[in-house]
Amino acid sequence: MSHQRSKAGGAEESGEEGGAWSKLLKLKIPSKIWKNRKLHNNNEGDEVKQVQVEQEEQLEESSRRLIEREEDLFSYDSVNEEDEDELHKDFEALQLKLWMAINDTFTPSSSAGELKVLRSAMVSIQQQEAQDQRWRDCQEERVPRWRPQKCLSIHNILLQNMVEGRIKEAAKDTPGGTDWLSSPVKRQVCRVGRCVKEDLLTVVRRVKNCYPPHMDIMNLYAGLYHQEFSAHLTQLTAAGLDDDDCSYLLSWVNQYYPHEILEHTELDGQIKVPCLGSLLPQDELKLLEEQYLTHKEEKVKLWLNTALKKEQENWLSGRTPEIIDGYYFSCLAVDVIQVMTGSLSEFSCAIKDKRKAQRLTVQLENFMYSYVKCVEEFVKGNHGNVRSVIKAQLVCEQQLRDYITAETGNLSQEQKHGCLNALSALRDCGYRYLTCSLHVR
Repeated sequence: MSHQRSKAGGAEESGEEGGAWSKLLKLKIPSKIWKNRKLHNNNEGDEVKQVQVEQEEQLEESSRRLIEREEDLFSYDSVNEEDEDELHKDFEALQLKLWMAINDTFTPSSSAGELKVLRSAMVSIQQQEAQDQRWRDCQEERVPRWRPQKCLSIHNILLQNMVEGRIKEAAKDTPGGTDWLSSPVKRQVCRVGRCVKEDLLTVVRRVKNCYPPHMDIMNLYAGLYHQEFSAHLTQLTAAGLDDDDCSYLLSWVNQYYPHEILEHTELDGQIKVPCLGSLLPQDELKLLEEQYLTHKEEKVKLWLNTALKKEQENWLSGRTPEIIDGYYFSCLAVDVIQVMTGSLSEFSCAIKDKRKAQRLTVQLENFMYSYVKCVEEFVKGNHGNVRSVIKAQLVCEQQLRDYITAETGNLSQEQKHGCLNALSALRDCGYRYLTCSLHVR
């Protein structure tokens, strides 16, 4: 390319994104792309296969031949305008085929043939990028008006638009798959999260091998899906969430997404997780976690108090506890353990900082003090069922002691010490009552 050049056919360097955007808008031609997608979705047999074979054979070869024509055309001192216009149109036609191949990445009917087309499209894009660079390095004034093509930039913009569209489509409240969830917010979060997971698995299983390693397509897609998922969740939180939806959303942010998706067997080690960060900004995350913890504190306190109140009512009714395997039995310890186990299990999914579990376990410590006080008050009364009730409570004491002794990581040492002291006081109260008649004798 050592010929004389005039500025008549020269293009502005326009390395900015504005040039890429205008090119994308011009070349994308949505009606044609959707028509092509519809053709694939209708699965029209031989016609579709023929298109795939032609695209597979043509994209890479067409790109190479167009570059050869370009080199030849601009090797002369003057360029025939009609030839230049024709070549420009042929480049635009090639680009349209490239964008259609990329746009079909996640179509349900994607076959091995279509993936070969995508692979061929990526080779073509690399060829065009190399040709862009050749013209940039050239010192001559005359440059084809379609250069730089900026195929890679447009490819990345198209991927971003495609991911955004897939997330929006997944968010729509359509029947099936998530009907078992109790609210529109839960269903929406689940559908979007499922879309992210399935698409990332498609990338690692099939799409990744269509791209050259230096493009790091796995992390490019992971970043785009993370960005769109984050934007969608931020939009949901801005509208305000009830306590149940808040809990569910936090479970996705702190548990399901980072562990069940990003650490999925097939994705683990493929994605640079630290580079992604949290799905929600820290200030928004703190507000949601505070809402969750405040609500959960109140619920745990209510459940424990309700269980104790129900137990007291049984005592005061004069009812004798049932006998199981020769022992008087009360459900109180079982109920308390279930409340704490269920609450802490949910907490572990919703909250990342495990130290905050102590805001729930302190309710167990407070319950223990109330429980001991109720038993001590009960034995002072003149009730005919005191002896059987006390025996049942001593069984509860042992069950609760076993649970608290085995509990690690949630109860602080101070809380554990307080609970065990309360249980010791309960045991002493029971033993005193049961042995008092022996002392009198």
